[in-house]
Amino acid sequence: MTVTEITKIGKNAINDENILVLFGESITPDLLDVSIVQKPITNTPIVLEKGGQLIFGDQVYQVKGMGPLANQNLNEIGHATVFFQEKVGEIPNAIYVTPEKLPNLEVGMKITFQ
Repeated sequence: MTVTEITKIGKNAINDENILVLFGESITPDLLDVSIVQKPITNTPIVLEKGGQLIFGDQVYQVKGMGPLANQNLNEIGHATVFFQEKVGEIPNAIYVTPEKLPNLEVGMKITFQ
C-alpha cells in the first residue's frame, strides 16, 4: 500500500470527462491547470494492478485495468491518468477504475494505492 497527499488541484482538473490527471510535485507549469498534484507520504513504491483499489480519502474505486507504464510513471514522476469507466482502453499511462463517478477532492486529501 502506498499513500500520497493532494497538494494542489488545478482550476480545470475536474470537469465532465470522468478523467483525472495525477502528477507529482515536479509538474511543469503548463500542466498545472489540468492536473491533481500529489506528494508521497509513504516510501513504498506504487504497485497497483487489476483487482486493486484506488482510494481518494474514503471514496473507494476498483481497478479494472492498467496501462503498462502506469506504475512506472507514478513511481518516477507521480503521473497517471485515471479514467472512471468500466471499459479498459489501451493508453500506456492509464488507470481504469469504477464506479464511473469522479471523487470529491480537496487539498490535503490522501490517495491510497492498494
